[in-house]
This record gives sequence, structure tokens and C-alpha cells, in this order.
Amino acid sequence: MSTVSVKLAEATKLRLNRLAANQGVSAHSLMVDAIESALSNAEEHSAFVADALRARKQVVASGQVIEGKAFGDYLRARARGLKAARPKARRLDSLLPRSG
Repeated sequence: MSTVSVKLAEATKLRLNRLAANQGVSAHSLMVDAIESALSNAEEHSAFVADALRARKQVVASGQVIEGKAFGDYLRARARGLKAARPKARRLDSLLPRSG
């Protein structure tokens, strides 16, 4: 395991020590847990954004989407344990308001 030195503002160090004492853990343990948590959150966020960008690319390429209200109705029915047919994808331009 490698060692990393972190410079903290005095107020931050006091908060860290107080919280660690309140939780009955060392400041070191609290910092390690906080870093692990921050890294996990950042990785999950990055994966979420990458998934959203892939989905957007797929919509742009296919022009096909599932209308939001129909999909919401489908999910609500399934959550209630009812059988429901998954809504069919439609052309995005068919869901947009007509101008003119």
C-alpha cells in the first residue's frame, strides 16, 4: 500500500478529527472511506453519462424512441403486477408538434 500526504486546512482537520472520534474510528480510516466513496460516486457518474451518450447516439442514428407517457403507463402497470405490452418504438419526428 502506498502512502499519500494530504494538506488540510486547520478547520478541516478539526472537523475530521471530531467526526472520527464521534464515529469511533481513526481519522485515517475516515479519510480512506471518504476517498473510496468519492471515487465510486465519480465512476458511477461517468458510467451514467457514458450510457446516456450511447443512448442518445442510438436515438440519433435510428430516429426511434418510446413515447414517455406510454412508457410510464407500462412501468406503472408492471409495478402493480399487471401484464402489459411494452410500447413500440416510434419515429421521433412523429412525436414532435407540427409547425405551421
